[in-house]
Amino acid sequence: MSRAAPSFRLRMFLVTAVIVAAVLASVAMISGTIFYAYEVRRLDVRLCAEAWRLAMQPPRPEEEDRFATDVAGKLRVQTTDQLLLERKAGGGGGTMRYGRWPGELALDRLEWAAAPGGGLPPAPSREASAVAGSKPRDANGPPSPGTCDIAAFHAGSTDWRVVRVVTPGSRGFVAADLAAIRAELWEASKRITAIAAPIALLLTGLGAWLLSGLALRPVNRLRDAMKSVDERALDQRLPTERDAREFRELVTSYNSMLERLEASFNQASRFSADAAHELKTPLTILRGQLERAIPLAENSALQVSLVEMLDEVGRLASISRKLLLLSQADAGRLALLHTQVDLSAMLSERIADAQMLGLRVTIAADIEPGLSLQADEQLLGQVLNNVVGNAIRYTPSGGQIMVRARATPSGIEAIFRNTVEHLSQADRSRFFERFYRGDAARNRAVDGHGLGLSLAQVIARAHGGDLTLEPGVESEVVLRLTLPAGRARAS
Repeated sequence: MSRAAPSFRLRMFLVTAVIVAAVLASVAMISGTIFYAYEVRRLDVRLCAEAWRLAMQPPRPEEEDRFATDVAGKLRVQTTDQLLLERKAGGGGGTMRYGRWPGELALDRLEWAAAPGGGLPPAPSREASAVAGSKPRDANGPPSPGTCDIAAFHAGSTDWRVVRVVTPGSRGFVAADLAAIRAELWEASKRITAIAAPIALLLTGLGAWLLSGLALRPVNRLRDAMKSVDERALDQRLPTERDAREFRELVTSYNSMLERLEASFNQASRFSADAAHELKTPLTILRGQLERAIPLAENSALQVSLVEMLDEVGRLASISRKLLLLSQADAGRLALLHTQVDLSAMLSERIADAQMLGLRVTIAADIEPGLSLQADEQLLGQVLNNVVGNAIRYTPSGGQIMVRARATPSGIEAIFRNTVEHLSQADRSRFFERFYRGDAARNRAVDGHGLGLSLAQVIARAHGGDLTLEPGVESEVVLRLTLPAGRARAS
């Protein structure tokens, strides 16, 4: 069994959500790259400042841990394990090293580049001012005093950023693990996502709902117009002035379809009415001639043939009358002669007639007395004849027919229930279709031409009621006839 397709609004939301998610992911990646580069530049500035402080004011051996902790705090690294310090004094003054420097790392062989703007803070003394004011060196040449150089290296699974500050009497190296920056950006991204994602999802859902509603408005208007179309509303047209250009062609095509449908329907109705009317006179004449010819025939075989021909003429006359009524109903010209009708008496009369036929079926009735309404007695009698006759015709031997009628708050309800040999779902879907007969009725032994129930439904609707087939099992037919208790409306 095929699964139902998701609604247009849901698909619009999903598509919009995917687009918004892709845009947000792209923005996050670009923003993360920009913020990461910005934070690295800020770290370079802080590294240069701390390397300058290390070169100019080296800590005493007993103060190295405290100095490293202070540097780690200013560099915003999480622990001193993410920090490397080294100071080399000129003239054999010794080397101070802090942290786990990689043994294979050769600082002088790194690709050093001058920090933008020198990378040094304002000099705190006259000597430092003189050094900081010196000209920056060439990035490819040897280090010059008073400059800050930047390099990067990879050790193990960690990326490091290292700076070098050269003074007349020393060199200071400070390196920081870039994992701190990544961790800080990741935490910031999670906080932003926790706030932005629900808001984006809410706005996406609201936007998709509004956009789909706006997009579906012309389609819904067209759908409502299609639902209201019946044989008496084929002249309705939808205006195209207020529609967008993309939907104007669709509405125009719908109006053109209605025009063609109206023309075809009117032509078919006129043809049915004209054909039924024109056949009425010759069929009447032919029937009269056959009735006069039967007693005059001397051959019994000829009499039988004439009787069979008379039966066929009667069938044609019946079809012609029903086609005329159907064409009048389709055109909205079915005339109703309203009189006070006793529906209880009409039903009881037809049940009694059926019981007198001596059929090998069980016929039962539960008819509430005094069921009366304003209706066309002749047409309503045709409805009852067609429904009861259909039940008698197709109920097999040993079957049951049950008729129940009662008053309801909205009018009168009559239920006709009878057993059948087989009624498939395909037959149920075409139960009131004109000229359609089920498999059990495709032989000449079963009288009928597939117009009785269709005509009965049309007449019931013309009286303001309806005739419907109730859901049920394949071995049973249940017809529900509803009629208003007041005056029936005109067709």
